[in-house]
Amino acid sequence: MTKHPQNEEAKNICQDPPSEQLQSIINLYNQGLLQQALSESSQMLEKFPNSVILLNIVGASNAALRQFDAAIESYKKALEIKPDYAEVYYNMGVALKDKGDPEAAIDSYKQAIKIKPDYAEAYNNMANALKDKGDPEAAIDSYKQALKIKPDYVEVYYNMGVALKDKGDPEAAIDSYKQAIKIKPDFDGVYHNMGMILIEMGQRDNAFLNLKKCHELIRGNDPVNPFHKSFLTISQAKIEHDIEQFKYLADSGYEVEKFQALAELYRDVSLEIDWSGKQIKQLSNEHQKLLKETYNRTINVLEAPELVNGALSDTLERGKITKDYFKHDHGLTYIDNFLTPSALNSIRKFLLGSTIWFDIKIGGYLGAYLQEGLACPLLLQIADDLRINFPEIFKNHQLKQLWAYKYDSRAYKDDNGLTGINPHADLAAVNVNFWITPATANLNPESGGLIVHNTPAPLEWDFKTYNANKEKIAKHLENGSREKSIVPYNENRAVVFNSNLIHETDRFEFKEGYENRRINVTMLFGSRED
Repeated sequence: MTKHPQNEEAKNICQDPPSEQLQSIINLYNQGLLQQALSESSQMLEKFPNSVILLNIVGASNAALRQFDAAIESYKKALEIKPDYAEVYYNMGVALKDKGDPEAAIDSYKQAIKIKPDYAEAYNNMANALKDKGDPEAAIDSYKQALKIKPDYVEVYYNMGVALKDKGDPEAAIDSYKQAIKIKPDFDGVYHNMGMILIEMGQRDNAFLNLKKCHELIRGNDPVNPFHKSFLTISQAKIEHDIEQFKYLADSGYEVEKFQALAELYRDVSLEIDWSGKQIKQLSNEHQKLLKETYNRTINVLEAPELVNGALSDTLERGKITKDYFKHDHGLTYIDNFLTPSALNSIRKFLLGSTIWFDIKIGGYLGAYLQEGLACPLLLQIADDLRINFPEIFKNHQLKQLWAYKYDSRAYKDDNGLTGINPHADLAAVNVNFWITPATANLNPESGGLIVHNTPAPLEWDFKTYNANKEKIAKHLENGSREKSIVPYNENRAVVFNSNLIHETDRFEFKEGYENRRINVTMLFGSRED
């Protein structure tokens, strides 16, 4: 994290503005008013061109706005004036790392440490850059140096846990995470990471408990970050979903009066919001107060326990499915009657009745994630059953991530139907995508599923490129094989494919009604490079 600019390091520079003016700009930066902080500090630089404090503020503001070249240029100017300004080297390291140049970032952190040997934050950030560069051993050494200086540096224990996991030492990673929890018992990210490691170690029960703890910290009665943007923003698709879900819960006999009242409250709030313009809106203070205890909180979670006889259908032709997967150039097949009727019914009830749909997406669909309530014993069992039943496909790949998306059946249509997720690849070796909404909800049985292009994303692309760079992905597809597999939607159908293949949601048209909303579950296994 970039530290806010301070006066002490450059107090001997004589060409600085008055301290009151400097503090005013620093306050803007600390409040997140970055454009205003940049504008005022840049204007003041015209009067005080040799002020290293102002140059540091300009650099930090530009970096926070992701204008990295401008930030680095400002830091270099500051260092020409004051070559021993350790914090500027530190901040420049942050900008260089975020720009995608970990080597240069490491050099900058080393300069900061040379000037200030007890700079624990610089050791921590240098370790992060070393980890990103693929050198977990050196990263761990740097984390240990930071802890010698600052033994209660909780973020270092967290970061070192990640490095130890990457190094292939999950037990040591868990020990590091436990140290972080001793210092900061409400560190939600630690519980999430421990849960994922425990899944890989085959300890599903302990994994579930850790993910549940993470979920309680983020979405429980006393969230660690009550001002998270998900508590403060809303969309029409989101509030309509919540109204429908509350009505569904009331109609299903769950705390009838409570959910009927919530449905009415949310409807009243929706009628007071001007939905024109941007899809995602900021909740007014009044509406925040009205919805505070319920909005994007976990107020109802159903059980989805493990099944004694397994979750996958006993009719699956395992050998044929495996052969079909490897017939494809890069690996792809689909499985019908994927789950047993009991497993499908349990997962469907869990996803319809649990208030875990917190992530608002442009286009009207919502996301649910492991660390925020999606984790349930049955989903973890399904992931394990896949690995056990199809060892040639999944090899030693462990579950890395799991999410679910639920779509709106009315809004955001174009001439060809509803739009879903744009072309992208995922950070994994194998992707499993399965659908649970009844087939009777799908108004076009020939579509509504998944399009998988016979074109993998280049391994040298970073996450932002292969996941979200629409123009680059489109150009790559044009230059690729142009072949694609279209897998139509069907209830209880799973698509299994090489996660590095570019894929997208097919156009879909489903019946209106809460129980007819299109729901898919995605499981990612292994690493993209495997």
